[in-house]
Amino acid sequence: MSAQRKFTTPTFPDDWQMLPEGSVVDGSRATRDATDAADYVIIGSGAAGATAALHLATAGFSVILLEEGPWIRTRQFGADMLGAMKTMFREMGGMLTVGKAAFPVIQGRCVGGSTTINSAIAWRAPEKIIDAWDTDFGLDGTITNADLEQHYVELETSLSVKPVDDAILGIQNQLFNEATIKLGIRGERIQRYDAGCDASASCLTGCRTGKKLSMNITYVPQSLHKGARMYTSAKALKVESEYGRATAVQARLLAPGGPRLRVVARRGVIVAASAVQTPGILKRSGVKSDQVGKHFQVHLVSSLTAGYHQVVNMDQGATQGFNSTHYGESERFKTEVVSLPPELLAVRLPGVGPDLMRNLLDYRHALNWGVVVRAEAEGRIHPVLGTDVIAYSPTPTDMARIRRGLRKLSEMMFASGAKEIWPSVQGMPTMRSADELKAWDSASLDPKDYGLMASHLFGSARMGPDAKSSVVGLDFQVHGLRGLYVLDSSLFPTNLGINPQHTIMAVARLGAARIAELPLPSRG
Repeated sequence: MSAQRKFTTPTFPDDWQMLPEGSVVDGSRATRDATDAADYVIIGSGAAGATAALHLATAGFSVILLEEGPWIRTRQFGADMLGAMKTMFREMGGMLTVGKAAFPVIQGRCVGGSTTINSAIAWRAPEKIIDAWDTDFGLDGTITNADLEQHYVELETSLSVKPVDDAILGIQNQLFNEATIKLGIRGERIQRYDAGCDASASCLTGCRTGKKLSMNITYVPQSLHKGARMYTSAKALKVESEYGRATAVQARLLAPGGPRLRVVARRGVIVAASAVQTPGILKRSGVKSDQVGKHFQVHLVSSLTAGYHQVVNMDQGATQGFNSTHYGESERFKTEVVSLPPELLAVRLPGVGPDLMRNLLDYRHALNWGVVVRAEAEGRIHPVLGTDVIAYSPTPTDMARIRRGLRKLSEMMFASGAKEIWPSVQGMPTMRSADELKAWDSASLDPKDYGLMASHLFGSARMGPDAKSSVVGLDFQVHGLRGLYVLDSSLFPTNLGINPQHTIMAVARLGAARIAELPLPSRG
């Protein structure tokens, strides 16, 4: 008689029983007002907030994290895109810009922030851009490539950064690589925070196997084990100040009745709420600078879907395994694989009713690639009655680059064997051969005619030496308010042209290290 097989249920770092008792308070279950205190109060648990929390907690400081969203556990992740958008995406992915065209701005709203729903891409910032921050914006050596090097290395070691392995590329990434080779374009295998990807292409809905090393299963639990504590479903409203120094954070717990939470910050408050939400918090906290919310920048994203004779199975393989920065300097765009689930692919397919259903049924033969433009346009975040209004319009030059990028994607798709391409641009026909690429030359440049989105956000609380032209000083403190720090990408003087998570974390770690060395802010 053969021995009976034993099955074990995997345990993940975010399982309740794996966390220190009392380290997490679920604000959605609160029944009364509450008060608390710590050396540092950190608003936001995404790339910047979680990194700062771990560094400060490791240094021996008491830390409290405030996260507006819920903690969706690894065991709760599924394949349902709509379910993920309801629980982990801000406004279900429906937050829109206001301007020449309304397009979505994608953000996570959960423990781990956008790291929980992104593709775990770990690119270092181009050195030329970091150098330009010094020469063009007067950072005076505050953030240098040499400074960031040690923090990049620490992150890459602790979060297992490595290029996508052959075994998990999937057909969609292999075809992209083949296209770059055929066309003589430089292609790069993407580096990711990867503990053994299972090739399920499910990054957008949360990694069900816990192999994507996002903040919800890494730095947040690690911070709690170092003594930090966290309130989830806790929306930060404002930072209190006294004698020119930040002293506490007021928050609303997202439970029936909206109980209030007040957390005293003995040494300081760190805002890491994102380039969209950080300006509103600063404004509500009494920061008077007219620079708050200005200089908002993004990476504009559009994509193309193509049908192939061969089976592609976009739901198998790394969500994003290859990109090309070949045109990064000359044209300010990169191209990349962006695998989409059927629910999102449907909006990019032609036809309605039965025709759309037929195309959806052919999902196994479809793939989706994207173009990411380092846009020149600057917008502004307007906090209005507790809502963050994003005023943003691409420039004509930005749109020309989007169009050129989509033409290059089309060329790559035909080079890799596409039978037809379905442009998500008003007035553009289905293309069935490379001879039809010239149609792009007369395509509209009106942003309303494109399927655009903004996925990387920067600059709404820019760093600089002069309070007249910046919000955050060279010590990471908000000008004029001691003990109030900003560590997210809102302090970046410009966008980057590459996926920013790795740089956000390196800058946050650098800032946290500097903050830890500062004396207790004085009262006068």
